[in-house]
Amino acid sequence: MEQVKRQRINNVNNYNNNKKQKIQVETNRCPLKELITCIEDLSNELIYEIFELLDFHDVYNIFYSLNTRFYNLIANSSLPIEVNLSSISKSLFQRYNKDIIMLNKHRIYSFHLSNICLYDDIYSPIHILAECFRLETLNVNNIESKHLEYLVPILLSLPCLSSLSISSADNVQYKTYIYSQIIRMSSLKYCSLSLKGSHYNELSLPTLDQYSPIEHLIIKHCISNNQLYSLLSHTPQLRRLHLSDITNSWTKYTKPFPFVLAYLTKVSLGLNCVDFVQFQQMIIDMFHRVQVLHISIDCNSDQAYVSSNRWEQLIVSHMPNLRVFDIRHGNWAKYIIANNYNVNPMMPNTPTDKFSSSFWIKRQWFFIQQYIQERHRNCTVFYSTNPYRRKFYTICNQPEELTCLNSKETELKSVEHLQIHSEKQTNTCKYYFPNVTTLTFKDGFKNTQNSIAFNVNRVFPLKQLTKLIIQCDYLSLTKLIELLRWTPHIHTLEFESMPLYGITYNSTQHNQLFQLVSSRNIITNVTFKRRCTFEKLQILVALFPQIQHLTVNIQAKDLKSCVRFLLEKTNRNTSNLYSICLAWVSANWVAKLKMLIESEKLLDNYTLKLFDMDLYLWW
Repeated sequence: MEQVKRQRINNVNNYNNNKKQKIQVETNRCPLKELITCIEDLSNELIYEIFELLDFHDVYNIFYSLNTRFYNLIANSSLPIEVNLSSISKSLFQRYNKDIIMLNKHRIYSFHLSNICLYDDIYSPIHILAECFRLETLNVNNIESKHLEYLVPILLSLPCLSSLSISSADNVQYKTYIYSQIIRMSSLKYCSLSLKGSHYNELSLPTLDQYSPIEHLIIKHCISNNQLYSLLSHTPQLRRLHLSDITNSWTKYTKPFPFVLAYLTKVSLGLNCVDFVQFQQMIIDMFHRVQVLHISIDCNSDQAYVSSNRWEQLIVSHMPNLRVFDIRHGNWAKYIIANNYNVNPMMPNTPTDKFSSSFWIKRQWFFIQQYIQERHRNCTVFYSTNPYRRKFYTICNQPEELTCLNSKETELKSVEHLQIHSEKQTNTCKYYFPNVTTLTFKDGFKNTQNSIAFNVNRVFPLKQLTKLIIQCDYLSLTKLIELLRWTPHIHTLEFESMPLYGITYNSTQHNQLFQLVSSRNIITNVTFKRRCTFEKLQILVALFPQIQHLTVNIQAKDLKSCVRFLLEKTNRNTSNLYSICLAWVSANWVAKLKMLIESEKLLDNYTLKLFDMDLYLWW
């Protein structure tokens, strides 16, 4: 009898496990509503585990009003809640805010905000953050400085906040104040800041007795070397540091008082107008204990950065623990222009093979020199390889062969974003990129007879692509559709223009490949940068019926017809659309659009916001 019981328990557990595995598969490939029938007969414990696989607002949208059981599972749970409002309609946000956020502030452990319209809402979550005493993670993106000024003091009242990410939508004039507040946060371990605006007129931090527990610091905006010294003197627990744009201070450099970053082992630096002598002093003062150094110099800067002897002296004398040395030095030069024609480019000075001496070989530090040729300029890039550690790589036109300094690597596993300058380069590329998820086509791509998908698939697996950026004028709609056929997981598309070459909206309705791609793609975010006609807008919406957010550039004469078409309630292709950004508009468009919406009753509940020549509509 006992054996029979155990067998039944095992059967139930196997059944539940199989069900859960099925849910995980369905979550990745099917619309969420199709999951309902898969989980109704599962235990509560397994349902909670499945909920954790989904965004909580999707859980709310699908299950909250489904039946009493699911309502109780969501409303009466004590499980922590992750609130992600990066992709949500206004109507859903208002219901979600009323039913979940306002009633469960004590359960919220994570907030993700990025909608520029949401911050203006009277029910914006930034107004209740002080009551979220369990909040551990806060990601605030695309926020205006006026809202940031209100938000920053509140952060000090959050006792559990350990991870903070902020990116601003406009220039921030008080970065020093933000730094000083962040230093005071008692539990902060991870901090990422991307604050627009110049570092000029910024003062160093005031003398403080407080020290931050931050262990991982990322600064993606410009910071002067003096400000950096001042900031890091208050972060003694720092272990990892990423600075994307260090520049020379306009004020006179003053030697800082001594401080030790005893735990700092990984450093990534982007340098702008910092000469090698200044950089060397930074190493001696702050970074002499590092084990991993990533450095990028992307301007016409001090050629000492590609001097093998200078690096050898610095590493031997002041960096005894260094085991990973990763450098990228880009030196740009303009073409010589004569009689409106481009002639041979002037190549900048380039490093010699001195980086292949025994010093570098002993440490297994190898390098490549690459020449990049673009429309109006060229570049020599000197970078580390074996292994290549950067997330970004460019396949480009090359007027000369690559100079390889002891490089043997053929598979670049670290690359997530690949940029390709022209189609023919995919045929000669000797590298393979197994982990690329973002692809950018530059202006070298033409409307050729060749299969773009076939050539590109030689370089990386197309099926894993999630974001496509097309920065060229001649890639036709036909070629785009052909490519999208083999990239089923793309959710974000950005493109400059969309040449039709005789294709019309009516002809697409009878094109089998167009209809196939339309029915299968999951693209929800589309940005069309050049002028978009009404017919192109019709084609675009028909091709991407899952679209949720659209950024488009239209002419004033097309405003009424385009907006009316996008907001038409009978248009099945826009049933998921809830956000539009009209790019490069004048201030009087706000009144025009508001009058159109209200006179024709296109929307009942919406927000209009003009910001930096872009007009946002959210409903």
